[in-house]
Formats: sequence, C-alpha cells, structure tokens
Amino acid sequence: MDNAPTLKRSLGLATVVSLGINGVIGQGIFLLPGKAAGMMGPAAGLALLMGGVLCFLIALCFAEVSARFDTTGGAYVYAREAFGDFVGFEVGWMTCCVGIISWAALSNGFTLVLGHFIPAVAEGWLQSVVAISVITLLTAVNWMGADRGAAVVKFFTVAKMVPLTLFIVVGVFFVDTGNFTPFAPHGQAPLAETTMLLLYAYAGFETLVVPAGEMANPQKNVPRALFIVMAVVTLVYMGIFGVAVGTFGGIAGHANPVAAASSAFMGPMGGTVIAVGICLSVFGTNSGSALVNPRRFFALSERGDLPPVLSRADPKTGAPRPAIGLTWLLACGLSLSGTFVELAVLGVVARFAQYIPTCLALLVFRKRDTERPPGFRVPGGPVIPVVTILLCVALLLNTDPSRLIKGGIALLVGVPLYFLSRKAGWKSQTAG
Repeated sequence: MDNAPTLKRSLGLATVVSLGINGVIGQGIFLLPGKAAGMMGPAAGLALLMGGVLCFLIALCFAEVSARFDTTGGAYVYAREAFGDFVGFEVGWMTCCVGIISWAALSNGFTLVLGHFIPAVAEGWLQSVVAISVITLLTAVNWMGADRGAAVVKFFTVAKMVPLTLFIVVGVFFVDTGNFTPFAPHGQAPLAETTMLLLYAYAGFETLVVPAGEMANPQKNVPRALFIVMAVVTLVYMGIFGVAVGTFGGIAGHANPVAAASSAFMGPMGGTVIAVGICLSVFGTNSGSALVNPRRFFALSERGDLPPVLSRADPKTGAPRPAIGLTWLLACGLSLSGTFVELAVLGVVARFAQYIPTCLALLVFRKRDTERPPGFRVPGGPVIPVVTILLCVALLLNTDPSRLIKGGIALLVGVPLYFLSRKAGWKSQTAG
C-alpha cells in the first residue's frame, strides 16, 4: 500500500494547542468543583493542583516520547514500538473503546446542557435526534478533511475560553476570603480520592498526540503544544475554583457551582453567560472527538491490528473516510442505546492504560538508544517517569475496585480480536 493515499499534514502548532485545550476543558470543570468542595472544602484546590502536577509530569513523558514519532496513533504507537504488538494492541483497543464511549456520552451530554434553554431536547425522542444530529454534523465536517475539522475545533476553543476568562476576571473582584475558612473541614484524608475525582477534569490532553500523522513538524510541535496546554488549563482551573469558592458560600455539594457563583456576583445574566459557555464547551469537546477518534482506528489498521480498509484515506482530502464512517456508526449506536452510561466508569482506567505504558516506554526507548535523539528530553534521568508511574499506581489503588474490574474485562475482550487480526492476516494485507 506504499502508493495509497495518505493523511495530509495540515495541522499547525496553533491547531494542535486548540485540540489539546478543547479536549481537556469540557463540562468537568463546571460540575466537579462542587463535589470536590463537599469532600475537602476549599482544600480541594490542593487536589486540583495535585492533579495538574501529575498530568504535567505525564505530559513531560509524552513530550519526550512523542518527539520520536511523526505518525498517527499516540500512546498506541508508543506502546507497540516499546513492548511489541500485543501490548500495543491492548493499549490501542482501550483508547478506541473509550473514545467511542466518550463521544456517545458527550453527544447526550450536549442535549442535557442545551436543555437549560430548550427543555424539550433533554429527554425523549427529540433528545436522541439532537444527539445523533451532533454526531452526524461533526462527522460530515471531518469527512471533508482534517483542516475543516480543525477549524471547528479552533473556533469552539476560543468560544469556550471567553466565558471562562470573563468568570475569572470579573469574579476575582468579588472574592470573600472568609469563604476559605475552615480550609480543610474534613482534614487531608480525602486528598487522594478527591484528586482522582478532579483528574477527570484534566483527562484528554493526550488526545492532541493522536493525529501526529497530520501535523506539520510533529516532533517539535507536539512537545510544545503539551506544555502550553497544561499550563493554560491548570491556570484556568485554579482560577475557576478559587473564584467559585470565594464568591459562593454554598459551593460544597452543589451540582453546578460555577453557574451558581456567576449568578451570585453577576446576577441572572451571569448565570446565562456561563450556561452558554457550558454549551459551547461541551459542543467543542464533541468536535474534538469527531476529529481524533477516527484516527485511533486508522492507526490500528495502518499497522495490521484492524482490517486494512480502515487505513484508507481519500486521495483529495486525506480524510480517513472508512474510519470516520465506522466511528460515526458506533458512536450513534451507543448514543441511542444508552449503555455507555454504565461503561463510562472505564474512562479513568483507560486513561491510565495510556499514561503508564507511555511512561514505561520512555524508559525503554532511552535504554535502546545508543545516541541521544534530537528533541525534548525530560530532565533528571529516570526520576520523573518513575515517580509518575508510582503516582499513577497509587491513585489506581484508591479507585473503586469495580472500575478496575470493568477495565480488566475490557482488556480481556480485546484479546480474541488481537488473535483474529493475526489469523486473518490483516498485517500482511496492510503491508502489501
């Protein structure tokens, strides 16, 4: 397939940064601060900062590893090159599963936040129609090529940042420092559990490495984008949490504390502005899913782990249309079935199925290299990747065991598919 159409490198640094910010900032930061404050009070800000530090350490490892590759696939490619076909397949399988589940959840999540303005779309048959329409519309945009999909991502990244910035800039003048006492009403015991909860808000930064095969100069732009994204997101999150706590005394346990806080210091109009921001944020994250998720299937197919038809690209647009079509079909099916609600708990486990192998891969690649490769290198030798792995394991040990069991089941489901790919000879077909 050497002469087959390939993906086009049409994504620059600004687009990659937009993809990362858009993938991270969804609805979590609007909704999770209330739950976190209920667990730790204002001290939950420490858990939020700890989550940001952990994700920054993980991003450092991703930055060095990604600098060695210029192909589509992200953590799947790294694990495959470091540990072989089987481990790589399992990592890729988990990322594909969670990508589809997440998009199905996000499409329904958009109908829920839109229901603030149009209650009828939040339930019944109209809810299903709107959810499927969101998936179909964004699929149609990406059908025309990555540059079209990226344009939508950039627009909604800017659109979601406007109300968030307004909330922080205006709210800081209304902060009451008395709301920060007592700082830790329940002590520091819930720190690990609260950090695990807030880690959901950071999840998604790793999606920006997936479409590397369509990026201009990915070895340089991916590490740069990772640092920019993590810095921006952490600053925004700390600002949002600080203003929410400082301006809204009833934040603990509140279902939508950011909207409530904005109403408190900006009046009803403030609540409306944040409600619009949530809609833009969730729709924007949907657009990121539409761009990234088909590339996961493309990457597995390109290396013979899925049928070769999924690694075909349109000769004019460079869009991986068979993979896009499959992603649309699966996302629509899960969105209609509703079964994704139960499966969504696999999200955190699947994220660690990317994070831990990538950190381990960094150690493997360093040992293999006889000469230091060009590009970014994590300082401190093996200290940062080893510490990051230990922190990830510690957080997993504080996870609900049922989630780990379901994650293990998902991994086991991928085993027969792996052997099917070998028996079917997809690898030789792809290579040929």
